[in-house]
Amino acid sequence: MNSQTNKPFLEWNSKDLMGPPRGAAQQIIVTVWNEELEIYDYNIVAYYKPMDLWYGGPGVLVKEDEIQYWAEIPGPPASPVDPGN
Repeated sequence: MNSQTNKPFLEWNSKDLMGPPRGAAQQIIVTVWNEELEIYDYNIVAYYKPMDLWYGGPGVLVKEDEIQYWAEIPGPPASPVDPGN
């Protein structure tokens, strides 16, 4: 929870409601239920338009139909404005 806004840091979305964003510099967290371990597996991925897939480093390639839940990673907060400048 963000202590300044009282909102959750991540807003999770389901593939049933909408597809993930495809911005050029957009990174998202994706998760899928691991039935064997009974936990969620998470990866941070970015969209690579030429190959129409999401990647997250060596060995982490995700096709959109494999994404069950996702959340946008928020950017850094805006820096405070210096009234002296």
